[in-house]
Amino acid sequence: MTPDEYWNRRLDLERRLHDGPALRIAALTLRLGLLGEKAADLQPDIEGLQHELHLTMQELRVIADQIYPPLLRKQGLGPALRELTADLPMPVRVDAGGGRFEAAVEGVTYYTVCEVLEGGGNPTRTVDITVRRDDQGLVLHLAGVDTDQVVAVRDRIQWLGGAVEIVGGTALPTIRVRIPCG
Repeated sequence: MTPDEYWNRRLDLERRLHDGPALRIAALTLRLGLLGEKAADLQPDIEGLQHELHLTMQELRVIADQIYPPLLRKQGLGPALRELTADLPMPVRVDAGGGRFEAAVEGVTYYTVCEVLEGGGNPTRTVDITVRRDDQGLVLHLAGVDTDQVVAVRDRIQWLGGAVEIVGGTALPTIRVRIPCG
């Protein structure tokens, strides 16, 4: 399976979760509400079922977001990375242009950033995330992160024909990722 096929399958799975089970659960919740109006003595039980369905819907959304975040699909890397980093315990600056890349490139880049940020680091150090397009494709710079994370993301990046390296010396080492794309 090619990287594009893999990421397109993830996109399709996210859409199917949203458009199938999530919509059916929403419809069931509404039907239960109508049933509760007809049978007042069952109202507490119906409200409990509605609550359980609501929790199930939230769980499905979390799973779908982990497969391929809807904001990434709809608006691209910049907005998705800003949303991802908004509630982190360390300060994060995201500088990502408005350009779009193929689904595989955006997906791999997004999950690379996730993995590096999950690796931890100094909560007082500002993390700088920069995404740019150059002549050869996407360039991602991750400054202020634990550079030991290079090993964790290398396979993912190489799968797309990309490369990962540490640049910037010892003062402010930066993980630089290059992914070829059109």
